[in-house]
Order: sequence, then structure tokens, then C-alpha cells
Amino acid sequence: MEVKQEQWEEMKNIVATQVCAQCGGELTIRSNPETGNLEVWCPLNPDHHGYVERLTYTQALRRGAEIHPAIRDKIERKMILPGGQPVEVALSMIQTRFPRADMDEPSAALFLWDCVRLDLDPLLGEIFPATFNVKGKDNIEHKVVQPIISEDGWLSLAARSCAEAWAGSPRTMRLEEYLSSLPENKDRPREEILTIAKEIKTDLCKDPEAYVWVAIGHRKDQDDTIGYGWYKKSEEGVVAKNLPGNQARVRAIKRWVREVFPEAKAKMKEMTATWMERAGDVRDIQNVIEAEYHIVIEEPPKVRPPAKAKTQATKQETPVAEEKAEAIEGEGFHIDLTWLKGSLKVLKWTDETCKTFLVSQYKVSPQGTLAEVLQRLTREQAEEFVKEIDSRQEKQQPGLFT
Repeated sequence: MEVKQEQWEEMKNIVATQVCAQCGGELTIRSNPETGNLEVWCPLNPDHHGYVERLTYTQALRRGAEIHPAIRDKIERKMILPGGQPVEVALSMIQTRFPRADMDEPSAALFLWDCVRLDLDPLLGEIFPATFNVKGKDNIEHKVVQPIISEDGWLSLAARSCAEAWAGSPRTMRLEEYLSSLPENKDRPREEILTIAKEIKTDLCKDPEAYVWVAIGHRKDQDDTIGYGWYKKSEEGVVAKNLPGNQARVRAIKRWVREVFPEAKAKMKEMTATWMERAGDVRDIQNVIEAEYHIVIEEPPKVRPPAKAKTQATKQETPVAEEKAEAIEGEGFHIDLTWLKGSLKVLKWTDETCKTFLVSQYKVSPQGTLAEVLQRLTREQAEEFVKEIDSRQEKQQPGLFT
């Protein structure tokens, strides 16, 4: 049995930072005779699936839990934000905490202001600075600090933005483990599970060998929502090269936060726009922002019918009927059915023509109605499809959209 060092380190990291999502028990590493691989499992019950983070007192405090006053006071003495530290002291603490960031006072002050706006504390590992040396139009070099929010920061942001809806961190697991946990896959052989996983990976990111993790959780009084995160083989050696699976897990959590807590997403969207403006035309900073926060900028396809293509309501139609306009719902997206029908009419496409395009472009199954085929798309594919149809309409009828 051959286990790569990165796989071993990743399993050790899971055991150290996570507990069983179903019973809260300690995890351990074992050899699975069925697969011939090492894996993380729950020794209390081998049928348990998924992990959830091992919550520290600091994390519990930042997410609104009640903890002993003595422990709370000890934590708050280490923090910048609640303690109301004088600016000079706070700046000194930041520069001491992040010596490699090489921040001057103006850049450290700007970073501190971003922390205050987001209510994230850098001394607790919720947010980190990345410094870039930039030359302005006056050819004078200055420092620009780009904040990077950690996994813990995203979860803390969600918990405090939506305290009344927070129901705890999501449980996470590898895609293969998630598929195995589904009742309908209980008796499927592992080879078949792996084949299904590769098909899903191809749909998600066009890389059947990618590391893909799933984050599953919910708001209070709501059903579970799933967030997918992936790390493609093409990224190896560029980002998080030592723990690629962990990077996929963190991305799944970030995407889950975006889906489940739009309040936190709205705040992050505003900050992302500010950071992009601050970055100017410095491509290195833009790349960091896009890599870290593209999940904030992404939107579900929300398509409105073209102004000139709207159908006037007849006398028999009521406002109630109008409000119940149909939409095709997919994983994290919806497509307005009225818009779609109008668009296909403009393009002179039948449903079969559209299905043929979808199958050839996105390699989805052609079985079923057009709506059923569209529902098999990933979020990114649905966005691309909507943009493609809009683009084709604009070329065919310039000035159609308002």
C-alpha cells in the first residue's frame, strides 16, 4: 500500500482538527481492506460519514455561544476588535503578528480598517494580510495589503451576520464518501461509486481527477444545503500544494456559506468591490482577489425576459398567475422559463435543438425533457448557457435588450 506524503499529512490534519459529524467522537486513521487504502474513520461506528470542525473556546465565543466568563475574558484580552485597542497599539500588534507581511503603517491601518468593517479579528486567525509592492502613476512605490479570509473567518462572519439563523458549522466529506452515504447507493460496489464521482467531477470542473469535497449544513428551520469545493490537478504546485484535499474542503465551506447565508455574502460582495477598486490595474492583486473571492462575485443566472419580447397579459390572466411564472430550478441556479421560451423562439430553436446543444457542449444525458436536461447542469454551466443564449440573441437582434 503506497500513500503519498501529502495524503498522510492531510489525514493527520483531519484527525487533529475535525470530529465525527454524526456522533462527535474522535477520528482515527485506519487501513481499509476493501479498498486497500488508508482512510479517516470513526472508530465508534464505521458506518458514520462526514466530519465537523473541532470547536475551540475562541471559535465558540466568536459564533455567539455562551462560555465561562473567565475563559471569555482571557480570549478577549488577546483580541484587537472587542477590546477597543488604541490605533497605535492595534497597528503594532498586527505588524508583530504578521512580520512576513512587511506592512508599513498606512497599509497596516487600511488592513485594520477592513478587519473592523468585516468584524474579523486577525489575531484569532480569521483574516490574514498579503502585501504587494506597487508603483503608482507618480512612479513612487507603496504597499497594498490584500486581506485573505480564512475558513474560520467565513464561518464566524456567517454566524455573527445571521446569529438568529446560525445552526452550526457544516459537516464535510469527500465526494466519494458522500455518495457512499446516500441510501440509494448503499449496495453499489465501490468501483461504481468512483465512476459516478468522476462523472460529477467532470461536470463540476471538467477534471475527473480533481479533489472534490462536499459541505452539508443548514440554517435554523431550513433543510440542508450542499456546497461543492474542488481543487484541480492543474493547480498542483501553485496553490496549497501540500494539502490539496484540504483546499477543496475549505472551498466547499466557503461556497456553502455563500449559499446558506446571503447576508454574509452581501457584506463580502461590497468588500470585494472595494478591494478590486483598490487593486487598480495590478494584475497580481486582481488574481488573488479572483482566486479567493470568485465565489462571492458569482451569481445564479437570474434572467429577465427581453423588454420587447414580453407577452402582454390577457384579460383572463391575473396578477397571481403572473407571480407564479415557472422557472427551471437546478443546483444553486434558476432559469426563467418565460425567458427561455422567448429566447428559443427568437433563435428559431426547437426544444430538441436546444437539447442537442446542451448535450454536445456540456456532456449531459439527453434523456427527458429540456427542463430535465437543464437541471443536470452545474451552476457554472448554467451561467455559461444563459450568457451564450443572450449573446446569440444580441447578434441576431441588436438593441433587443434594454
